Amino acid sequence: MSRLALVLCLSLLPAVALAQGSARPRVVAVKSANLAPYASVIAGFSAEARADVQEMMLDESPGAAARVFKKLAAQKPALVLALGPLAANAARRSLGEDVPVLFAMVPYYEKYGLEGPNVTGISLTSDLGPELEALVAVAPKVRRVGMVHDPRFSASTVTQAQSAAASRSLSILALEVDSPAKVEKVLEGAAGRVDALLMVADKTVGNAAVVQELIAFAQSKRLPLIALTPSQVKEGAALALSPSPLAIGLQAGRLANRIIHEKVDPGALAVAQPEGLDLSINLTTAKKLGPSSEPVLELLRFAARRDFAVKVYE
Repeated sequence: MSRLALVLCLSLLPAVALAQGSARPRVVAVKSANLAPYASVIAGFSAEARADVQEMMLDESPGAAARVFKKLAAQKPALVLALGPLAANAARRSLGEDVPVLFAMVPYYEKYGLEGPNVTGISLTSDLGPELEALVAVAPKVRRVGMVHDPRFSASTVTQAQSAAASRSLSILALEVDSPAKVEKVLEGAAGRVDALLMVADKTVGNAAVVQELIAFAQSKRLPLIALTPSQVKEGAALALSPSPLAIGLQAGRLANRIIHEKVDPGALAVAQPEGLDLSINLTTAKKLGPSSEPVLELLRFAARRDFAVKVYE
């Protein structure tokens, strides 16, 4: 090869590489609504996934959502990131098995039947191990943890908590109710039998009135209450661990890379627990649990060890 031909070939290499680099897989991120947490998920996903990300938002009509996904099925993107229940359900029903689906930000995904061929996702709940570790950090003398729940909806969650508690020298006392009206009586019966409360959300106890009852009972008995959301901590619960949308996005991006580039079948992947959590603390409530600021300091040490972001309320 002549020197001129060699120079021409070398000069073309960057352009060829650029052209190849631009032909990245296309991922469509479909949002069930225009919510700030969904935007944070997409931001994290876009930073981690080796793909070009296109955003779409659905209206509230399931029929319209189905039509959107049928069009997407014809376009065959490398993957659909479905955010929220509407998008996740429509994707599972309308895309078939040709387009991989990765869902996120779907509360209680189990009730939607989302697991199946070519579908996986990230749940919004952990195995309750981190919550129990946080409880031990703030109240090391705790041994008996009460969980008010309706067994029709949360029996498996209580079983999971009992398994996580056993390895931490804790026991779970299942406080069963079948209607919100029975919560007060069950809590009165639990007085003196539990050292802490762990909140669980289901159709019976997952409402504002029951949350207020749990907070009031915990405060009156000086019991640590592990809540579900930062807003409940702001209202008076001791602490909560909640998924970080940005961290879920980063985690989803890593899963997408496995599915798109390593050709891993999504259906072979179990729905993942969230890796990134935010720790919310109510300083006023936490300080009442001990004679000094030691409970708060222990919680901060716990968050630092687990690399959790911390939100503080008073």
